[in-house]
Amino acid sequence: MMEYISAISYLLTNEMRLFLGLFLVAKAMGFQPERRLLLLSGAGGVLATVLQMAGLPTIGVLTVELLVITGVTWYCLRDKLNLCLFLIFFYEVGVGLWDFLLQAGLGIMFRSENFINPNAMEYLAGIWLVRLLMLIGAIILVKQDHPNAGTLRALSVLVILGMFGAVTLSEQTILPLNEDQVGTWIILSLILLFAILFYRVNQQREMEAEIAKLKQEQAEIVERDYQALRRTYADNAKLYHDLHNHIEAIYQCLTQGDIQEAVQYCEDLRTPVRQISQTVWTGDKALDYLISSKMALAGQEQIKTKVNIEYPHNTNIRSVDLTTILGNLLDNALEAAKTAPENLRFLNLTIRRINAMLIIKVENGYGSTPVQENGKLLTSKKDKAFHGWGLKSVQTAADRYDGTIRTDYKDHVFQSVVTLSFQPVKTS
Repeated sequence: MMEYISAISYLLTNEMRLFLGLFLVAKAMGFQPERRLLLLSGAGGVLATVLQMAGLPTIGVLTVELLVITGVTWYCLRDKLNLCLFLIFFYEVGVGLWDFLLQAGLGIMFRSENFINPNAMEYLAGIWLVRLLMLIGAIILVKQDHPNAGTLRALSVLVILGMFGAVTLSEQTILPLNEDQVGTWIILSLILLFAILFYRVNQQREMEAEIAKLKQEQAEIVERDYQALRRTYADNAKLYHDLHNHIEAIYQCLTQGDIQEAVQYCEDLRTPVRQISQTVWTGDKALDYLISSKMALAGQEQIKTKVNIEYPHNTNIRSVDLTTILGNLLDNALEAAKTAPENLRFLNLTIRRINAMLIIKVENGYGSTPVQENGKLLTSKKDKAFHGWGLKSVQTAADRYDGTIRTDYKDHVFQSVVTLSFQPVKTS
């Protein structure tokens, strides 16, 4: 009867260990395991339990769990397997360390060797306590979009406490602990400390690389808009330089009675004038030019536009941040609307103030369904190394104002909504 209860307990604890480890890696790396891979993990837990009941050493059971989680992550995320292996190693060693520490701690507290004896029921008490703490940690992680700095600090504290716990156990005399085993856990706890340091340094490096790419993307946007403005004004300068010639041509058409040709000639002349004409949308010259130029581009592509703006003045929202947000959203909308069927070639821009919130909504039709990976939209452009950063640039700018970005698409209509919090700025 006792063996039956032990087998069930081992099975449950091993399954929890495997599934929580897979959850940790999936959460950190941003992928969603398939159902069949979860079933494979469950089978791995059964195998680990059978080997454990057959007397396989703990290190052997850990190896089985490592192989199962590694196989699942390799299938889902092959291009980042090295980082996945690092996380799996960190997880398995950390859980093993705390299993050992709590078993020994309970043994010292109750002055009983049964808590470190694998053949005694008390041996499972420390393991179940660790699994309970792991389950609480997993619930906390579920409420987070992504592991943050606070999570890393908490893990660092746990590893440091584990190292001190292992060192303390090496000095106690109540339990007959194996010195080699205690020494091994002390060394592994030191390795875990260096592992966390390495992970944080690697995360900082990736963040710096992403910021560099965002700056490059923003520089490209500024350069592109500058070149468009320069070309528009150059065309306008040519128009006024040749104005007397155009007037003479129109005069000759009219004197000869060719009214249709004069009308066509005037229509051709209106094109550069329309390009440079600028409606006052917001009162901010940079934003007004940006919106006007994008609407003009939409008109050239036979994309129907609708603009509805209620813009608050004297706020702490910087013009450069709004330009980044609107520029990227409108660029993405124009790119998608070009591929849409004729009845869906539209672009709607709405800017609204609701109390101390600024709502920016861009709607457009599209032809091809947007591509997603791990819940994130991917660029459809061929040069993926230099594209796909638009929404990241928007998010970076929105974060300065506690902003949020929401995207949605259905029935061939794509919608992007950015919400910004602002503070009124008093003018003298």
